[in-house]
Amino acid sequence: MWVTGEYFDSFRAAQLAARGRLDAPTQADPLLRLEWFGRTWEHAHRDARLLIARARAGQAEAWLFLARTRPNRAVALVGDHSIHFAPAFAGDPDEAMKRALLRAMARRLRLFGMARLTLEPLLPEDAALLRQAFRSAGWTVRDRAGPANFTLDVGGRHFEDYWESCPIQLHEQVAAGSRHLHVEITDLITPALWEEVELVGGPDPFLRALAQDASVDRTLRLGIARVGDAPVAAQLWTFEDGLGLAHWRVEDREAREVYPSAELTASMLRYLMNVDHARTIDLGNGKEADLADWADDRRVLRRLDLFNPRAPSAWIAAIGASAAGLVRRSSLD
Repeated sequence: MWVTGEYFDSFRAAQLAARGRLDAPTQADPLLRLEWFGRTWEHAHRDARLLIARARAGQAEAWLFLARTRPNRAVALVGDHSIHFAPAFAGDPDEAMKRALLRAMARRLRLFGMARLTLEPLLPEDAALLRQAFRSAGWTVRDRAGPANFTLDVGGRHFEDYWESCPIQLHEQVAAGSRHLHVEITDLITPALWEEVELVGGPDPFLRALAQDASVDRTLRLGIARVGDAPVAAQLWTFEDGLGLAHWRVEDREAREVYPSAELTASMLRYLMNVDHARTIDLGNGKEADLADWADDRRVLRRLDLFNPRAPSAWIAAIGASAAGLVRRSSLD
């Protein structure tokens, strides 16, 4: 199998090369689309240089979106609102082809002069795929645990069925807040609504751009909880192709005694289950105390630090990782 590879240093060049294969609906994961990475690049990594790697074999492609923080070092192209990172694939490659494409990409990145890569946050299955590919291409790998991601498999349930199985403390929090709070959920953003969002959470250009685009696509689910006319909590979700995805949540600390986040989360889940008929709900990443009670699955995200043994600048960091007993090695090819 012959695998070709190339690099791009602009999204325009990558867009022309991708020919729509990294856009909706071809790319199902909204966090792995060219649009998502482009928006992230626009609002993060201002002191870095863009590095997009692609490997191809026939119709199958693998893409890796990176930010070069130094000439020989790069990190995953992620921002504050990136729930997970992964290689993006096109052409529906099977698992063996994915491994082959990533292995070829890893070899070329090593020959390209990269000394160290840091990839996070990775779902366990994506971390395993990348770890195997880079190890077989001669990289030294340090694998560490990161934050937890919480999901909910709806399984055809209505919210009322789901709510009966939730812990008693959630029922108590929602009951305590329901007497004081009014919740609005909308799929259309307006200047007035976004003004309320910023009153609670402050300005965030990335979120505003995301909300505007999702509003046009009708995938936006924006929730605001108010006491009287005053906004005290906000959440920004998207819903697409059966997946409800929580991007951001915030509440006014002074209103915590009425649990606005609990009331807003319950209302959002009711909407996603009963109106949108979501199949899967990703509550995002966070602390056990904040999200575990709402979810039925917890996944520990991973961080991979990848060292090129042929690059002297990576030796000290790799030796330190080895001394910590966290490194898996493989021989150079």
